[in-house]
Amino acid sequence: MDNSTLSRVNLFGVLRTLETLVQLDEKAAQVIANADEIIQFTSPKGTIRLVIKNGTIKHLVGAGPNTMNLAFPTPSMVNKMFAGTGAPIPLKGIRKIKFLTGPFTELTNILTEYLVPTPEKLADDEYRRRNTILTLHMAAYAVAEIANNDEYGREAASRMRDGDLQLAVIGGPALILRIKDHKFRVVEGLSERPSSKMVFENLNVAGGVLRGEIPSFEAVGKDEIQLGGFVPHLDNFNKLLGLVPHYLG
Repeated sequence: MDNSTLSRVNLFGVLRTLETLVQLDEKAAQVIANADEIIQFTSPKGTIRLVIKNGTIKHLVGAGPNTMNLAFPTPSMVNKMFAGTGAPIPLKGIRKIKFLTGPFTELTNILTEYLVPTPEKLADDEYRRRNTILTLHMAAYAVAEIANNDEYGREAASRMRDGDLQLAVIGGPALILRIKDHKFRVVEGLSERPSSKMVFENLNVAGGVLRGEIPSFEAVGKDEIQLGGFVPHLDNFNKLLGLVPHYLG
């Protein structure tokens, strides 16, 4: 694990998952029901903005108009903030810090509740459903950043030709890992021409595999996961998935 890649996983993976959180959880949406803020996170390895308005969140890549601008001179400062051991430098919107320490922190705490499951929480069907959807999104975003930035991730990506790797759940979320010149980006939805695919039979199977409760080879053997297409895509995708716990463990 390196700090630069981790900072991108945090900014482009963890924060992006907030979009999905407020769509799934009414309590999370209510926390920002009256908000109208654009928070910019400025760092050497990538800048993003969160447009937070009326209970919704949009994750935007790059700098632009904002109401708050939080600077991180080094990637490690980004990671310290996410670990709760550091803070950014406010370049703009210092009077709005209460929003960060209040509603925004409450929002990220709700996300953490979903991403750190316990057997007791998973006994609830709705919690388990939301955990699976959020974990699937987080894994896809993290894989893209690891493939583009991590030393071993780039090595795996170098063996993957241009095309779409479809990651989906039947009757549930669908995400495309779009590969161009060995670089990854995540697109939501179904690909018209996937080069390869990994399709889970249902959310219970997807959640079980993602949480390590069900061995993936066992699910494949029972036809609970459909694999198809360009085999090197799937082989190297599995290697990339294996790197995710180093960053989100």
